Formats: sequence, structure tokens, C-alpha cells
Amino acid sequence: MRRAARAVLVAAVRGRRARGGPWGEAALAEFDQTTGSWEAVRWAAGGLRAVWHERRARIKTLPRGVRLQRAAVFAILLMVPVAVVVNQLVLTPRYMPSGSMEPTVRVQDRFVVDKVSFRLTGIRHGRVYRDGAALDEPYLESAASTGECGAPVAVPAGELFVLGDHRLVSQDSRQLGTIPQDAVDGRLLARIWPLS
Repeated sequence: MRRAARAVLVAAVRGRRARGGPWGEAALAEFDQTTGSWEAVRWAAGGLRAVWHERRARIKTLPRGVRLQRAAVFAILLMVPVAVVVNQLVLTPRYMPSGSMEPTVRVQDRFVVDKVSFRLTGIRHGRVYRDGAALDEPYLESAASTGECGAPVAVPAGELFVLGDHRLVSQDSRQLGTIPQDAVDGRLLARIWPLS
């Protein structure tokens, strides 16, 4: 443990240079006077704090342009992993290749999908019903465009009955049956392209 603490302190104080700042070098010079592993770890932690303060003081002496440039590089390096995580787990851009969701989403529209919260539900007599109440679907061309499904559909636990907005051309659960809940990636949050 002592060796690891010393190696971390040396790396922090000197980096690739032959010699570090005065406070860091003082902490490094007195490291050998510590006894026991935990005292060495505490001493190394104190030395790391001294190195941090030295570097902050040195950065403040740099020209403003250099400081801004370093801050911009740091911000970009921080934003890239955050953007990747958000894209994979929270919001992600998508593209509409077909007309099955017209007029809500048109062919070649780009939109953002919310991958955190979404719900889809169930259809009767050309209308979609959820828990016995008909849904208001003003985006449909007419109430008859849903088409007939035959008997009411009981959706098994863990499954979803999905419908496209453009019911005349959509290949959805009316033809393909229910889908597993795990197959749903998210819900459309906002269209981002085209702007109009």
C-alpha cells in the first residue's frame, strides 16, 4: 500500500517532468518519514491536495486565451461521454423510413425518441379503446380508417398491441399480432427535422 501511495504521489507531483512544484516536492521528500500504510495513504492524500492548489495557482497565471482554450477542451472531453450515455439510455434521434405514422410523422422526418417513459395500449369497432374508454385520435383521417380487427383483443401480460397512425397502410398488430414489451424502444418526443 505504501508503494502504491508513493507512486500516485510521484505521478501527481512530477508527471512527466523531472521536478514538480515546491509544495508537491516537499510532500514527496517527507513521505519516507511516515510509518505504516494508512499514514502513508493520508500523507499522499495531503500531498495531492497541495499539488491541486499549486496547479490551480499556476493556471491562473496563464494568459486568458490559453485558460479558455483548456476549459473548452475539458468541457468537450466531458460532454462526449455524457452525450453517448444520454443517446443510448435517455434520448436518441431516429428516422422515419415509411408512411405508417402519417400525418403525425411523415416519411423522412427525423425525431427524438424518449427511451425512459412510454405506454401503448389496445382496439374495438374501428376505434382504439383503453380500459373501456375510446381514445380521441384527431390525427386519423377518419374513424373508419382503423379497420376492423374482428373480436376484441385481449393483450397477454408482457405484450403490446401496436397501431400505426396511417391505418390504411400500416403493418401493425392487426396483421402481425402483439409484440413483447421489451421490443419497444421508446416514444416519439419531438420532431427535429424538417423544421417547418
